[in-house]
Amino acid sequence: MSVLQRKAQAGKQEHQARAMTVPKALRVSVAKIADEVFGMALVVIGITQERCDGDTISEKLDDDSLLMLLDGPSGASGGAMLGPELVGAMIQQQTTGKIATTSPAQRPLTATDASLSAPLLDSLFERAHRLLETDVDRDMFPPYKFGARVENARLFGLALDATEYTLFKLTVDIAGGAFQSGLTLLLPVVEKRFEPVASDEENAETKTGPVTLEKTVMTMKADLTAILGRVRLPLAQLEKLAAGDELALRPDAFESVEIRTLDGRVISRGAMGQVDGQRAIQLENVAATGDSPKRRVSDRDDLDLPQVKMTDYGAEADTPAALPDLTQEITPALADDLPDLPDLPDLPAFEEEAALPDLPEVDTGAALPDLPDLPDLPDLPDLDGAEELPSIEGLSDLKSA
Repeated sequence: MSVLQRKAQAGKQEHQARAMTVPKALRVSVAKIADEVFGMALVVIGITQERCDGDTISEKLDDDSLLMLLDGPSGASGGAMLGPELVGAMIQQQTTGKIATTSPAQRPLTATDASLSAPLLDSLFERAHRLLETDVDRDMFPPYKFGARVENARLFGLALDATEYTLFKLTVDIAGGAFQSGLTLLLPVVEKRFEPVASDEENAETKTGPVTLEKTVMTMKADLTAILGRVRLPLAQLEKLAAGDELALRPDAFESVEIRTLDGRVISRGAMGQVDGQRAIQLENVAATGDSPKRRVSDRDDLDLPQVKMTDYGAEADTPAALPDLTQEITPALADDLPDLPDLPDLPAFEEEAALPDLPEVDTGAALPDLPDLPDLPDLPDLDGAEELPSIEGLSDLKSA
């Protein structure tokens, strides 16, 4: 080997030692992102890189970790596994502002954990990809984004359908040696060059300060449906619809657009138009329904209640009249303020011995006068054709007969 060849070889080795490879970019990026975005201390103390076939990817999965699918450019799909200790530390940092000195207790990981952990992965791919120097490394580590959480390892393995994967296993020290956890990235091996990384302007949100629960919730996606109108069709005509067929809408369809959630609840209405060449909807407030409680002063217009004014002893007033306190005892001080009652009229004088009329004397021993004789009763007329009733003895004879 000539002197020039030896010098060139030595320079190449020195450059490779200083070059920013994928493992080195991951080590630097994790520490920077944890400090700038989350305000917490994370240090990569170990990292390995390996390739494995897609058929054996299920052997690398862990059900106790947070399993997350990643969306890459050109439709590529990758995966990430975050240890429960790392997830618990990020949740504590975003909710309480500090990390406990002991490892968080084991618990089932949820979709909320995935949403709160997504900024770490998005920022990690964006920053590490920009640090890479060669096209080979950039193709190996393209800018992925968080896609969705997967319930278990079986479904996670089915979603990763590439023929070959590159695995980056990171061992992370949390909170200055409090405890450790793992972070594994599973990226498909794709020969095609990927799209360039997003610009700094598109990722400016990750540089505005530490990620908090409020920022994460406000940046979550909410799928809404804009309904222009409804059309009734017979089932026979509906089955005949094909690509290119046109359906007639109402003339005012673009002026009365309903905004509905996935469960069909109307949250707003508006008019559809365009802004800067893109479709847009100008929203309007939806009047509160009977199911919504009326708490605000602005809701009084919708209640259709009469205007009631308080009266002050017969006179209308804008404010309630002050009523006297009737619970106070009447003290001499209060009695002095009472008005004097008028003098009572004189009553007529009664004589001590009023003359009463004399009653007639009744002789109780005198005999009562004889009662008058009653007149004789008139004779009753004879009844024609009436048979003489039998005597009692006759009745007995009839009974024996």
